[in-house]
Formats: sequence, structure tokens, C-alpha cells
Amino acid sequence: MLIAQLSDPHVVAPGTLLYGSIDTGALFAAAIRRIAGLAPAPDLVVVSGDLVNEGSPQEYARVRALLGPLQMPWQVMAGNHDDREQLEAAFPGQGFGNGGLCCAKRTMGNLSLLFLDTTIPGEEGGEIAEAQLAWLDEACDPLRATLLFLHHPPFATGIAGLDAIACRGADRLAEWLTVHCEVRALACGHVHRPMFTSFAGRPCVTAPSIAHQIVCDLSGRPDALAWCREPPGFLLHRWQDGELVSHVLPIDESPAVPYD
Repeated sequence: MLIAQLSDPHVVAPGTLLYGSIDTGALFAAAIRRIAGLAPAPDLVVVSGDLVNEGSPQEYARVRALLGPLQMPWQVMAGNHDDREQLEAAFPGQGFGNGGLCCAKRTMGNLSLLFLDTTIPGEEGGEIAEAQLAWLDEACDPLRATLLFLHHPPFATGIAGLDAIACRGADRLAEWLTVHCEVRALACGHVHRPMFTSFAGRPCVTAPSIAHQIVCDLSGRPDALAWCREPPGFLLHRWQDGELVSHVLPIDESPAVPYD
């Protein structure tokens, strides 16, 4: 099974550029073309939050149009730049409607995928609160291997500006995971960089942005938060025989050159 994870596209209204210089719509379209050309094709495409930049209906309509060429199922998630009401209205078939949270669950073969809403309306950081844990309790199947997707990573990145808008309540999630061994790995967005670590004994990975990246500033300065034009990319998760392998791919395809 293959799962492509796009993250943080920050799509803006047609005719505008993010920060006055980034054509997020064009980059999203390039990422979709790259995924559409993959062989074998992914079984699912996940967009793990910050679909849009301002949360407007016009932006969400543009995201829907950009996702249109995909021939495989896709799942969108809420990020801190998203508006829950507008997101649910724009994507009525995504399985949302969980007491105000935009959480969703999918079952694919012998695998469960849980998409957890960690957003706090009006804030950049996230949270694992009682509502999130209650949803996880209801959604999780102890007899089925599970991958958990969430926008805000539950670990410190070392980039001070990101850690200032991190996920509160990570200790609650860690405690919950101690009795849910069916959760095999976690995949996140938000940080606009690929990062690899473990959390509560599980592999935990973050996706790069398909728009722009956050500078890897590990100086610890509290103002250490800046964006850069490092190549945009996405994750391709391969699940087979109970094992997950995650690949980082650029959205620009490079021609294959056979070894002599």
C-alpha cells in the first residue's frame, strides 16, 4: 500500500501570491502532476493541513479544483491556517463532523488510518485535549494496525520559532499510546520540513511543504523562524507486511538514468 502525504500548500486566492512571491497554486498543481505520474500509483493521497492560507471559501474552492485531476482517493486535514466550518463545507464527503473536530477515519485493507484534528481556532499552535482523546478512543480498532496522522507534531523540533507554536498535551497522547500498541507510526505536517524521530516508542515523521520550507535554524534563538525556497516535496509512505517506510520526494521529477 502506498500513501502520498502532501502538506502545508497554503493555497491563496486566484491572482495572488503568498508573501507576494510564492505561487502556491502552481506548486500544488505541480505536486498533483508528480503524484499522478507515479508508478505504481498511490492508493491514497493525504493533505495534512494548512490547505489554504486565510480560510476563505474561494481558497477552498481552488484546492478542490487542484485536487480534481487525481484518480485515487484523497483525504484532507485541518491545520492552523484552516477554518473548520469552511473546510467541512468545502469537503462534505471526507467523514468529518465529530463534535466540532475535523477528524476522520479510513480503513484500507488490513490498515486503519486516523486523521486527528489538533487545531485550536484562532491559534497557530495545536493541542491534544480530552476531545481528541475521546475521538481516538472511539475510532481506534485494537485488532487493526493503525497509522496516525496529525497536523501538529507532538515533539520539540529544536527550531525555537516552531516550538513556540507546537502541540500542547503531547504527554496525554504519549500516555494514550502506551495502551494502544496497534498504532504503529505517526505522520505530521506543520513544520515545513522533513524530520524523523520517535514518539512514545513509535516512528514519527513530518512532511516537507509543497509550497516553501522553514529554515533549519537550531540556534535556539526565540525569533528563529524564517522561510526559504528549499525545494518543495512530499512523503510517500510504503506499508507492507506490517512495516512502514517513508520516502521524501521532490515535486519536480528528475529523469531516471540507468546504471551502465
